[in-house]
Parts: sequence; C-alpha cells; structure tokens
Amino acid sequence: MNRISYLIILVFCSLFLITSCNDTTYAKELKLEQNLISDFIARNNINVLSSFPTDKVWGVNDYVLTSSGLYFHLSNAGEGEDTLEFNNTIVPRYIEYTLTEVSDTTRHTSILDDGGYTLDFTYGDLTQMCTAFHEAAKYMKYNNSEAKIIVHSKIGFKDNWSPATPMGYDLKIKIEK
Repeated sequence: MNRISYLIILVFCSLFLITSCNDTTYAKELKLEQNLISDFIARNNINVLSSFPTDKVWGVNDYVLTSSGLYFHLSNAGEGEDTLEFNNTIVPRYIEYTLTEVSDTTRHTSILDDGGYTLDFTYGDLTQMCTAFHEAAKYMKYNNSEAKIIVHSKIGFKDNWSPATPMGYDLKIKIEK
C-alpha cells in the first residue's frame, strides 16, 4: 500500500509540474495574435489603407485599419436612404472564422435563421455585442450592407480574449428602426 501511495503522489507531482511550466504571458499572446493577423493579411494579399476610400469605391482586397485596430472592408453598401442611428436594433448575420492557414468556421448565424434565438443588439449600447460589431455597423450604415472584418481579441467576443485570438467575420446587418 505504501508503494501505491508514493506512486500516486509522484504522478500527481509530475502532472502539477508539467502543467505549471506554461510560460505563455499575455504579452506573448498579443504578439502571436499580431503575427497571425499579419500572416493572414499577407496570405490573402490584403491592401491595408489608412483611411476610407474618398470615392467610396473599394478594391476587392482593400481594408481600412481603424484606430481601434479593426480591419474593415465594405463588400456591399446596402440599400435605402435611412442611415443607422443610435438605439436602432441591429440584426447581425455572420460567419466567424479563424485566421490560421487552414481557416476554420467557429461560429455562424444565417440570414435564413427564422427561429427564436437571435443576436440582436441596440446600436450604441456597448454592453451588448462586441465592440467590433458596433464599430463595423457604424461604417456599414445602411440596411443589408455587408462587410468583411478582421478583429483582434481586445475588441472581439469575450470567448476570444484568453488566449488572445483574432477572428475574421463575413458580416451582414439588418437595421430595425
């Protein structure tokens, strides 16, 4: 019985040492995150702009890097004359994917979703939805507009805060006044 007790203690201590040797700091996570974003941009030949196109014509791979760190590309300007206002309800539909070399869809909603659960949020209420979606909606402005965004962890969903994980989104919004 004594040997079994020692063996169990030895296994427990070994497991404890192995799991406690993780030397990944938050600073290292942020550096890895930035590297992943940079690699994604290079692999996809993305042209990073410092300001929005003045003629409102977006190149296929033109993304604006905003002051928050959001990479934004307007795919479809949307429809109608009414622009987004504070307290409007936004109904987002999106595909979330990793920025790794072999991209993986991790979460999505569908325009065809007509069930009860939606991710509606009130524009301007930053307690609802991630900051990146609020910022993207501000640039999208019109009903049924579509965009592609690259989101670093600090402005993304809480699930991606730790470890710091950047994500890409194909986003479409419906505005309800």
